[in-house]
Amino acid sequence: MPSPAAVAGISGLHPSPSPAKTSRMHDLRWPTYALRDVTLDHAEPDGRGGLRVVDSDGRSYLDAINGVGCAPLGHGHPRWVAAMTAQMQRLAAAANSFTSPPQQALARVLAERFPVTDARSFFGSSGTEATEAAIKLALRATGRSTIVAFERAFHGRTLGALSLTANTAYRHPYVRCLGEATPERPFAAVQVLRLPWGDLEAVRSAFAAHGRDIAAVFIEPVQGEAGVYAASREFLVGLHGLCREHGALLGADEIQSGSGRTGAWSAWSRIVGDDPALRPDLLWLAKALGGGMPIGVCLARADLAQAMGKGTHGTTFGGNPLACASALATFDIIESEGLLAAAAAQLPTLQAIAAERPSPRVREIRGLGAMIGIQVGEPGEQLGNAVGDRLMRDHGILVTICSGHTVRLLLPYRAAAPELREIWTAVARAAEVAA
Repeated sequence: MPSPAAVAGISGLHPSPSPAKTSRMHDLRWPTYALRDVTLDHAEPDGRGGLRVVDSDGRSYLDAINGVGCAPLGHGHPRWVAAMTAQMQRLAAAANSFTSPPQQALARVLAERFPVTDARSFFGSSGTEATEAAIKLALRATGRSTIVAFERAFHGRTLGALSLTANTAYRHPYVRCLGEATPERPFAAVQVLRLPWGDLEAVRSAFAAHGRDIAAVFIEPVQGEAGVYAASREFLVGLHGLCREHGALLGADEIQSGSGRTGAWSAWSRIVGDDPALRPDLLWLAKALGGGMPIGVCLARADLAQAMGKGTHGTTFGGNPLACASALATFDIIESEGLLAAAAAQLPTLQAIAAERPSPRVREIRGLGAMIGIQVGEPGEQLGNAVGDRLMRDHGILVTICSGHTVRLLLPYRAAAPELREIWTAVARAAEVAA
């Protein structure tokens, strides 16, 4: 392990003195984020993966943002750090024309733990990369052009890189340039059909009208950005049946809900169960998968993966040995420390705490496991942002706000009653003041 002196000698890692605040005038990034007037400097170590972070002024915060769900073990878990350090000293990067032991080991672990039959992995560095891989596979494997998605869905932010690529071997059949498109071969191969969430009859009607064009139905088993809404078992099983009936693929986007977040390895298994006859064809992960390192993966049935031959997709950093080692360590620690059960307990624990001292401003506490939404006020009141600001400023708790009305909690899996009680007390007070 590198010495503190060696790390301290790297220019820019630990500027001294640290700026107390980072205003928009000093932030050299694009202005794409709603900047909070706080510079996070380090996590509070506690020997098990820190639950709290410290800003450059020395103030401590309970971190319920957690890198937007990316640090399920907390910050700086000693075993995770040790695994990362060992792999960095061994081999950090490798082109995907070669295999590496961590990558192959991780592919085996994923095939064993997630509900995709005979799964094959495509590794990337983010959730949106995994979504892109799922889209490409669905179009190529089915020869169809339409993907069904749902209201309030969030699947990523990428746009256009493939359309700028010159080599037609990479672009076709997905996108074409001006002069290449024809009525039979349009500019973009994919179309999206947006349907109401939870409405199985709407999906049935869409298949009746467009069934021969529908390549896949993509769904988040738990919608995160929308405000933490879990799908019902009836809806997911119904989608599975309709896809089977019409020859379409079913894809589960578990970027946020997967890797143990809901108290099972996948939200699909937590909601639907482990029946091999009720599995999605595709499932993709990111966020918590690497324990804090950037990694994403799209799992597909082996027969479907065969549609993605040489050159049909690719990545530079995806599946590098360091990222795969981080995911392997994350899975090992989750299992050995019983963190699936701990994650599963978070929602019912918070609901029980809230029942002891209800808040009139809280309309609902919903979610699954360690993926929790606390709705403050009615959607039209838009109290969420004011509550979130007060939680940070007055109570030292970091949260994200979804849809203007829901406080989202994505705590490390080991967070338990003390942290949840602290959060509930603060939310109730902040909501009362904000109203």
